[in-house]
Amino acid sequence: MRLFIAIELPKTVRSELGNIRDNVRSKSFGGRFVPEENMHVTLHFIGESSDLASAAEAMRRSVSGIRPFTLSIGEYGFFQTGEGKTYFVTVEGDIKELNSLYESLQSALGDCGFKRAHRKYKPHITLGRAVKLDNLSLEKPARSPNTSFTVSSIVLFESTQRNGQMCYTPLHKERF
Repeated sequence: MRLFIAIELPKTVRSELGNIRDNVRSKSFGGRFVPEENMHVTLHFIGESSDLASAAEAMRRSVSGIRPFTLSIGEYGFFQTGEGKTYFVTVEGDIKELNSLYESLQSALGDCGFKRAHRKYKPHITLGRAVKLDNLSLEKPARSPNTSFTVSSIVLFESTQRNGQMCYTPLHKERF
């Protein structure tokens, strides 16, 4: 199974992000845009593993001492890849708490036999991949009151492809 651990987004936030994504899609020449139901903040990509018990144990350990915190949609941006641009929005808010959760998860995953991430954590929400745009500037999306949310759990997802579309199935949720 292909696994990752992430923060789920509330439906209202995913809907707002869908509007932002659709604005870029309407001005693009193609790309693979993320469906609203797949939008999330990745904490760790595990990759291929069938060890669900160890992943759940790492999640349980990592949230010990973590309290709910608030995040919101930040600025949008792009980074260039070989096949186009990856389009994302940053997250803002209680970043210190988010980083504490991330570091705690990395430590617990390592203790449970998983590979730790070795690059600096840059929390974001991917909205599109291989996006083709010209150099026209995009209007900065207006922020709505629906862009703030409370984080009180993390989720282990399985990533599969069905009919050419990525599907993320929640396997385990750990609340804090």
